Amino acid sequence: MALFGKKNRNDYDDAQKSLNQALKASDRLIIEQMQDNDELAAKYVDSLKDGSPLILNFEQLDELQANKMLAFFAGAAYALDGKSVKINNTTYLFARRVDFMDGSLQRFIQNLPKR
Repeated sequence: MALFGKKNRNDYDDAQKSLNQALKASDRLIIEQMQDNDELAAKYVDSLKDGSPLILNFEQLDELQANKMLAFFAGAAYALDGKSVKINNTTYLFARRVDFMDGSLQRFIQNLPKR
């Protein structure tokens, strides 16, 4: 094999091929009230890696805990070539870029009741 051989697998190509076959990203959403629990946070990041976008509410955490968790999830989303979207002052969406491709996450956010 050459040093610069062709990649066998590309996440974006895989996502594009399965857009019509797979559940919409909004159907895979995990919506949770966050706790200051590192083990639980790691479990949610594993779900994010596996293709489940997260909507997390940090309302029950104090400011320091909320900022710690928010930074953790924003970093995880960034590392997965994703992004975080602020829904309101205490709630955020974290998803990989491929999860935004079908448009269902944007529609889900737009249809949320305004506070």
